[in-house]
Amino acid sequence: MIYNIGNLRLDSDFEFRVIRESDEDIDIFVDINYRSVDIDASDSRMFSSRIQFPFVRAIILRIDKEGYDMTVHMLRDIDLLSAFANFEIDFSHSTISIKNEYEKVSFNRIFDPL
Repeated sequence: MIYNIGNLRLDSDFEFRVIRESDEDIDIFVDINYRSVDIDASDSRMFSSRIQFPFVRAIILRIDKEGYDMTVHMLRDIDLLSAFANFEIDFSHSTISIKNEYEKVSFNRIFDPL
């Protein structure tokens, strides 16, 4: 199902909830229950195909309300202090997909047709 949160289009199989909201941004908590996360990096100039994060408890998406920037935090536990990796994504003209593939979670940026 596709959800619109601020400027973000999120397509997710997982339940999520807003855990913090300010005038500038929104934090979304996505519980993925200790799965590996595969990120498609095939359109990257730095990586060849994918990046994998094993044993992730949850993902926090911090979304800029005014723009198209998002910081993604990979968590070992349920609090932000357990983050072991984070990175930024420009989600303009795209949908962020977080899908359950049973043994793993696929995290992709899908470009929307113009």
